[in-house]
Amino acid sequence: MKAVIWDFDGTLFDTYPGMVRALMATLDDYGISGDADELLIAIKRDSMKKVFDDIAAAHHIDRQAIQETYNAHEVVLNADPLAYPGAATVIRAVQERGDMNLLWTHRDQKAWRLLKRDGLDDAFAGGTTIDMHFKRKPDPESINYLLAKFSLDPQQTLVVGDRRLDSEAAVAAGCHSLYIDIDGLHDAPHAEFTAPTLREALPIIVDFLEA
Repeated sequence: MKAVIWDFDGTLFDTYPGMVRALMATLDDYGISGDADELLIAIKRDSMKKVFDDIAAAHHIDRQAIQETYNAHEVVLNADPLAYPGAATVIRAVQERGDMNLLWTHRDQKAWRLLKRDGLDDAFAGGTTIDMHFKRKPDPESINYLLAKFSLDPQQTLVVGDRRLDSEAAVAAGCHSLYIDIDGLHDAPHAEFTAPTLREALPIIVDFLEA
């Protein structure tokens, strides 16, 4: 059996606009100016955690307080993100071929709730969330956990994500990698495959499954 391990934010669901809105609101609460486009790039090229760390250090603000303020805003400003066009199609394409979908995210259980809302949770055999306290990407610990739990061969496993960190983790785990360059950042030249959208990723995924 082959498997596709899916990142969630920015790969399956369009959550980044809401994340940026919540981050801008957080900065405003502290009287800090920010540029939405620059914040998006900072988040995608590294992580929200790094952005929080940098803000706290630069402005001498308690790191935990920033996180809590952001979390409160995100609940409201990112309450109902939509799946990207083509998400259901690619997920079902894996399932219909008898192969395995797995979730791989730094998000909490909200990822599962959104998949359930859209009737897609049943297409996944399992996955990891931030609640499981694995080392953060690009550390491959959470991928290795999925490989072991589901008895998967890394060379029969494709990891799909929208950031350099995703493809770096895939390479570290010995898996194939597909970079969804949804924002045109061209930030993962080492990824084995690249597609600008999930719709254009479909033939790449199908070819991988059928090879």
